[in-house]
Amino acid sequence: MAVTTTVQDILYAAYSRSTQNNPGTIATESTELLSVVQRAIDGAYAFAARINPTFFADTADVVGVGSVWARPELAESIFLIEESDGTEVAVVPYNDRGAEALKPSVYEFGQNFYAAGNVAVDPGATDTLTFYFASRPATLTDLTDTLDALWREQFNELLVTEVAIYLAVKDGAGQSRQTELQALIGERNRWANRMAAHLEHATANLRRRWGQIQRINTEALLPILGFADVNAAK
Repeated sequence: MAVTTTVQDILYAAYSRSTQNNPGTIATESTELLSVVQRAIDGAYAFAARINPTFFADTADVVGVGSVWARPELAESIFLIEESDGTEVAVVPYNDRGAEALKPSVYEFGQNFYAAGNVAVDPGATDTLTFYFASRPATLTDLTDTLDALWREQFNELLVTEVAIYLAVKDGAGQSRQTELQALIGERNRWANRMAAHLEHATANLRRRWGQIQRINTEALLPILGFADVNAAK
């Protein structure tokens, strides 16, 4: 289903979290709060990349320039590189370039990938490599922009509470705001845990040739999400 939520929709929902939120007064919508929504969804995608990197994922074909391949602009976390025939290209450390001497290999340095030096098997200087990666969301430039096409609207409240937290912190007047802030952080954390659970079980019938156990410490990932200090709610 196509994403229809706009930045303005998130702001309206965030304002509704408190009678003390005056639209356009505490923060400028078209610049300040637009950036808050961007940071919130950036954080959500980074959070997801640690749990299920193939969920908000994309690919990019990158043409080599003198055995150098630029890191895809939207790559949050690269998890596979392939040659055009589907052969996997290993990523090795820059200071141990012979780690996979019998396989096509590259190493990363300064956000570019370089042939590792295994002349007989490495990708050709102008070959096209396909990068598979957990993606960052599209950049939001206007209040009428819809959220990234891969976003799951069932987790809109995660973004809404981030904006509401920002407004409460910036306003910062009185004990009532502090009480609101603690409640909002608790709500944000519950939505983060719900999203984490979805990311863990989204495709439960995955089959593997080798057993792999994945354990996620959601509490450790919460600071990735955004503005709020998670300890403030404890």
